[in-house]
Amino acid sequence: MLARVREAIRRYGLLGPGERVLVAVSGGADSLALLHALDRLRDELSLTLTVAHLDHGIRPDTAEDLAVVQGAAMGLGLPLICDRVDVPALARATKINLEEAARLVRREFLTRAAREVGAGKIALGHTRTDVAETVLLHLLRGAGPRGLRGILPSTPPYIRPLILLSREETRSFCAREGIPFRDDPTNEDRSLLRNAIRHDVLPILSRRNPRAEEALARAAGLLAEAEEALAWAADLAHAEASREDGLDLELLRSLPRSVQTLVVRRAGEEAGVSLAQRHVEAVVEGIRRGRGEVHLPHGLSARIGSGVLQFGSPDRGLALPSAWEVPGEGEAVIGELGWAFSLRRIPRPPRLVPPNPFTAYLDPHRLAPPLLVRTPRPGDRLRPFGLAGTKRVRDLLMEAHIPHWERGQWPLLCDGVGIAWVVGVRPSEDHRVAMETDEVLRVEARRL
Repeated sequence: MLARVREAIRRYGLLGPGERVLVAVSGGADSLALLHALDRLRDELSLTLTVAHLDHGIRPDTAEDLAVVQGAAMGLGLPLICDRVDVPALARATKINLEEAARLVRREFLTRAAREVGAGKIALGHTRTDVAETVLLHLLRGAGPRGLRGILPSTPPYIRPLILLSREETRSFCAREGIPFRDDPTNEDRSLLRNAIRHDVLPILSRRNPRAEEALARAAGLLAEAEEALAWAADLAHAEASREDGLDLELLRSLPRSVQTLVVRRAGEEAGVSLAQRHVEAVVEGIRRGRGEVHLPHGLSARIGSGVLQFGSPDRGLALPSAWEVPGEGEAVIGELGWAFSLRRIPRPPRLVPPNPFTAYLDPHRLAPPLLVRTPRPGDRLRPFGLAGTKRVRDLLMEAHIPHWERGQWPLLCDGVGIAWVVGVRPSEDHRVAMETDEVLRVEARRL
């Protein structure tokens, strides 16, 4: 099993030497196999591990889950952060379904715990089996390539080192190594579609093809590559069609209809809205006719005419990228954007872990003037802190669960070279504080 975990870490670049990792452990076989695997790789990779456990308050016997996790953490000599939230009560109060409430609470807890211990990565126990189940789940919902990717190996800060292993393999590992774990009885409830897929659909497929799970996971990987290529094509076509006052209709009409739909979705995201299929089709039809107006969610509209396609708000004008210069030190209030910024040079703090997501420490020697705050533009990318490669700003905002209607006007702190900080989400690796720097630029952002 360790060889497969090593392979996943290497293939997908999940971990580097010396990283701090928060390991989410529910008490089930998958998460405990993950914990023990990372512990056995701890010296090899110079990892610092912390265990995190959240009691959702959904079942009356969850104290036994906590006892199993406490025993595992104590046995491995690892620190444990735990919390309890009454998710059913929260779901009733907020009028969202139980599964969604649990997901939101879990994400908030893990983000808070990772910040508390300075962990740059949060390890989750998703397996290849989870990928296969998710592909089938999304297929039944009529998803496109993006949804049929299943579960990705990495969606920073989350990593999934067990992604090449099946659930059966994690259970066998725990049994072989004498690792106690707990089975969640809610996973047997076939009224939930995922559980029905797990207990009814996948076994039928496996009788026809014993490697059905592996095949589904492989298909998900191929679709992830296809989605990446489609997103690249959409960005390229969107950038080519972009004019100061919107998207060039003549150029759009010269593209295949399938590419037009990609560009329309991309333009919608730029304006801060995720478009349903019916909206996309209506806009594409307007492109064909060369005129029209399509009303979209969140009070936005797509206007087609005078040779351009424009996305914006009917009552406040169209949303276009804007920029505001800010001082190297001092205060900047940007009323049009609804944000204020405070920039101060301070002595290097003992720990370069900001107190909250809306504070960043940057190296002043790596900032090229002028400093400015602007909204996202097509094709924006940066090298996120802690990662080797670049990533699209639109993906970072989506993964950070910034609401669709805010993404088009989300603030980016930039210097004369590029993006230094996606505010509240991730600073740039290119602007991280160097070891020899004894004075840092502390930037604080707040909403007005």
